[in-house]
Amino acid sequence: MPRNQQLTRRRRKRSPFAGAVRLGVVFLLLIAVNAYFFFFRHGTSLKDLERLSAEKKPAALLPPPPAPKKKEAAPPAALAAEAMLDEEGRAVSGTIGAGDTLGSALKREEIPARTAGQVIDALGKVFNVRNVRAGQGYTLRYDADDRLRTFEYRTTPATLYLVERKDGPQRGKKAAEERATDSWKAQRETAELETEIVEVAGAIESSLYEAVKRSGESTALVSFFVDLFAWDVNFYVDTQPGDRFKVVVEKLSLGGKFYKYGRVLAAEYAGRAGTWRAFWFEPESGRGGYYNERGESIVKSLLKTPLKFVRVSSSFDRHRFHPILHTERAHLGVDYAAPVGTPVWATAGGKVTFKGNKGGAGNCVMVAHPGGMESIYMHLSRFPKGLEVGESVKQKQVIGYVGATGLATGPHLHFSVKMGGHFVDPLRLKPAREAPLPAKYREAFQQAIEPRLTALARLEK
Repeated sequence: MPRNQQLTRRRRKRSPFAGAVRLGVVFLLLIAVNAYFFFFRHGTSLKDLERLSAEKKPAALLPPPPAPKKKEAAPPAALAAEAMLDEEGRAVSGTIGAGDTLGSALKREEIPARTAGQVIDALGKVFNVRNVRAGQGYTLRYDADDRLRTFEYRTTPATLYLVERKDGPQRGKKAAEERATDSWKAQRETAELETEIVEVAGAIESSLYEAVKRSGESTALVSFFVDLFAWDVNFYVDTQPGDRFKVVVEKLSLGGKFYKYGRVLAAEYAGRAGTWRAFWFEPESGRGGYYNERGESIVKSLLKTPLKFVRVSSSFDRHRFHPILHTERAHLGVDYAAPVGTPVWATAGGKVTFKGNKGGAGNCVMVAHPGGMESIYMHLSRFPKGLEVGESVKQKQVIGYVGATGLATGPHLHFSVKMGGHFVDPLRLKPAREAPLPAKYREAFQQAIEPRLTALARLEK
């Protein structure tokens, strides 16, 4: 074999390995050079480059050095407030739930029984704790040792009852322990209300409620108006389109917002059924009350209706066809349709002679009144707490709530009246007025109502 052919075959056998070795050597050399320049050579290493870059960076791009904070002396009041906040502990707020008592609410907040009893006893001296109602709010404030410091109970946005702990001597006890020597004191706090006198008037189209709403005033005014004329007007029967109402009333605000109405100073209702007026008058010595322009009391011995907002669904009829029994049966009273739970008033002062279930009459209350009169209230859903046979009740006192018990086709109150043991039509009774204003106050009364009469006349325009 020729020599040149042998050399060619040897080169072919070595070439793959020889190329790989050469390539590896080149890579190693490149890595070594780069490592030298980036890590060891002065002026090109990463550290030197970073230092050089920082030295040449424009001053505008550098963040300004933080200015030293000057500690200003706080005013004494601020220091006192800081100290107070540091010393005070946590505060917990809650709301009375349905069926809650004050005791159950405090137990839920994990107040020790002894402390809860002391708080309730103290509060009871300025507030009837039986009047606790669902939705009313309270706040518990604790000190730095997590001991109850104050209990705040809010009955209205403007009325707060504050119960505070008055610490007794330490006597070596730990601050977090309950001390028998502590005492609690309560006080009532009332926010200052802004009062303005407003004059409101309107015409009836469908109801007094809608008329007041159209006037721009709160419909809460309707309740005041109805209460005032409850002895003369049934606002679901006597009212007719075109009737007019006028009222001069105190309007109370809290923090610039409407809160409630105060006293109605003057009111008038005029329509087809008649015209009635009422004026508030309080003599210098004596109780205030409402009188008409002649000084006669607006209060009568019998209310026009035993409910505030009602409509007559069935009148007195000795030959009515009974809707359930399908027989002719005398309807010796008046039915007032109203939602279940509507409060029922005692139509006059008297004494409860019966309370309970009375067959077809359902839950029933009977009240005996002076002069041989008896009023009967049937189909009640329930009775108010504490109402018992033999108890004396006042006019407008709630004695039951509308229902549909007994033989009733729907929720309503059946109201009956007996005179001398015989049923009479309640709508035809002529109640007597209470005593008029004493003669010694008549001149002062006329002077007091003069501007009110002027206001009512002005509202006619």
